[in-house]
Amino acid sequence: MAIAAVQNSATDAVVDYIFSTKLADVPIAVVHEAKRAFINIVGCAVGGCRHPSVEKLWAALSPFAGQPQATVLGRTVRTDAMFASLVNCLSSCVFTYDDAHAEAVVHPSGPVVCALLSLAETESVSGEDFMTAFLLGVEFTCRLSKAVSVAPAKGNIAWSQTGIAGGIGAAIAVGKVLKLDRRALGGAIAIALTQASGVRVVQGTAASGLMPAQAAPAGLRAALLARQGLATPPNALEGKFGFADVFAQVANIAALTDDLGSQFEIERLTYKPYPTGIVIGPIIDACLALRKTYPEDARQIEEVLIKVNPVTLTLTDRRHPVDALAAQVSLYHWAAVAFLNGSATLAALDEVVLQDPRIRNLRDRIKVTTDPSIAADAAEVTIRARNGREHHHRIEHGVGSVSRPMTDEDLRRKFRELCGPHLGAERAERLLTASNALTDLSDVGLLARMAG
Repeated sequence: MAIAAVQNSATDAVVDYIFSTKLADVPIAVVHEAKRAFINIVGCAVGGCRHPSVEKLWAALSPFAGQPQATVLGRTVRTDAMFASLVNCLSSCVFTYDDAHAEAVVHPSGPVVCALLSLAETESVSGEDFMTAFLLGVEFTCRLSKAVSVAPAKGNIAWSQTGIAGGIGAAIAVGKVLKLDRRALGGAIAIALTQASGVRVVQGTAASGLMPAQAAPAGLRAALLARQGLATPPNALEGKFGFADVFAQVANIAALTDDLGSQFEIERLTYKPYPTGIVIGPIIDACLALRKTYPEDARQIEEVLIKVNPVTLTLTDRRHPVDALAAQVSLYHWAAVAFLNGSATLAALDEVVLQDPRIRNLRDRIKVTTDPSIAADAAEVTIRARNGREHHHRIEHGVGSVSRPMTDEDLRRKFRELCGPHLGAERAERLLTASNALTDLSDVGLLARMAG
């Protein structure tokens, strides 16, 4: 492995920052962004609680679960903290509606929040301590991903960034809440690293959600083991065969520590207006816009030409998805649904929509080209009719991107839509109010129980 920027004591620097940081050190605007991220991920976790993949996980593993310590969000049941964090994290990501870091393409909030919420029902955790830990867990999940995947680093896209970094971020957050000393915090990082994994061959299948889901109990387990003094190496992040050495072809260790305390990665988080991969969002935006202005009969479409950043096609090249999970990451499916149905909601994943002959026919007429000069949050869509006319729309920044973020009201609306069917409108509103007041809570465990 080559090193783009070398820092021999990266693990120590990270640990020192985690140990010493207090919520008062964090700008108010950053804390507000963290509340937005928390609201979004709790909504996603409740909204996904009855997804078929979650039901299968529950059926397979709940018979082996331990004592009822923590709430399974949206399900009115309790189970042991490790299992609850696993189920809740799978629920949070199963619709691919969770947050994403704009550069690193990592989904940091699910593993961190689900590990912390389970812990908060076994040990008293104040809202202020929870928020501090959440911020730190997200910060280093994103920085770890940047260190191995964002230029000047060079990584292998085959790794799931959330799978390899999410558990370490969760361990950092739990370690902070547990008030571990510096040595134990370093141990929590190292122990979580032993469980880091996740490969993209499973993307688009039911197994895909297990990559972020397993990161939550991995982080919780790592911090609890570190509290018991389990021996670990001191340089887990930068050492030979450590995090950077294993997961990068060229690592940028400096990404772990550059501008710590002045630049916060949570401000680069994006929230999805559509239940699909974030790179598909600009395509949907363009197709929805064209739907409003296209004067021809849709049956007269000759072809749809889509131009995107290369990474978009790498992650979403599934012309005819076989089921809802594959459809979630199919740019062809979402483009066809957005244009023909004028919407892009969870209903697009229904079997009747997947098999709709109109949708399938238009998917066949979509041609995709890539252009590295197009940003990952941009897209160009051209509809060519059989009469030779062309209708074009370019999206410079998709809705939900850093440059065009969802508003607070957008996120509240999304929360209600996800939680209402499972909790009822009144309970969902109470949970939203409590989530918005997170830092004022004396016991976050009460909030977790409200979501059950």
